[in-house]
Amino acid sequence: MVKIIGILAFLALVAAGCSNANREQELQRQLSQVQAADSTMREGIADRDKYMEQVMTAVNESYASLEKARVREGGVAERATGVEGSAKKTNVVTREDLLKDLREISSTLQENRKRIGTLQSKNRSNGRQLAGLDTLIENLKVSLKEREESIAQLQGRIQGLEANVAENTRTIAGKDSLLDLRLKAINTAYYVIGTRDELKRKGIISDAGGFLWGLLGSTTVLADSLDESRFSPVDRTKGQLIQVDGKIDQILPKRIAGTFAMAGSDSALTIISPEKFWQQRYLVIVVEGRERRSDVVQGG
Repeated sequence: MVKIIGILAFLALVAAGCSNANREQELQRQLSQVQAADSTMREGIADRDKYMEQVMTAVNESYASLEKARVREGGVAERATGVEGSAKKTNVVTREDLLKDLREISSTLQENRKRIGTLQSKNRSNGRQLAGLDTLIENLKVSLKEREESIAQLQGRIQGLEANVAENTRTIAGKDSLLDLRLKAINTAYYVIGTRDELKRKGIISDAGGFLWGLLGSTTVLADSLDESRFSPVDRTKGQLIQVDGKIDQILPKRIAGTFAMAGSDSALTIISPEKFWQQRYLVIVVEGRERRSDVVQGG
């Protein structure tokens, strides 16, 4: 009986030892599984972080590139505005320079479009979509589209620069021509030479005042209405030497002393101070005797 109890006790100990050994093996197996899962998870996290870093780098580079394109576009637009308001006739080179800049900006935007397309495709296909990344990429595409549309509009403006410049040139030329005509009219004075009788017949001068029907004490004056076609034009801003074939009897209206001088036995009139002399723009030179010839020498 005692032997049987001893045998049973021995068998129980053996069984307990085997059970502990199996349990230890199971625990070891489970630990190995956990360690493998942890390693896989760590590798996944590291891989995800690397992917995220690559994605955000691409996004940041795209935004930085778009910002540079925007700044450069602003410079081109400012230069184009300056050319549009210019009156220069030769802006072909300037226009080509602006178009070249736009082509370079467009090339940069095209590279960004490829980069964004690759980024979006990669994010959708590799199963690692980051929260909100698709939205971020879509916003990036909107910004790119805005830049492309703005560049297209600016390109159209620059393409039309030659027409605008030509129109501006014509407008300014027309204004200059009109200004020249007005300035010429302002600076033009008129003179006529003749005997007293000739000038009266032409209605240029008349006698005023006096008594005995104007035979005594009358004054010679210019007619109220003068026909410019009977006068010769002259530039009132320059000095002149008016030579008369005969002797000057009188000049009308009376001029300020010192603004002119008589020479050659009163057969020449030298205008010394044009600005003061021509305060009255009409000049009548009355000569003695019959109709006379005259020559004007324009001063500098």
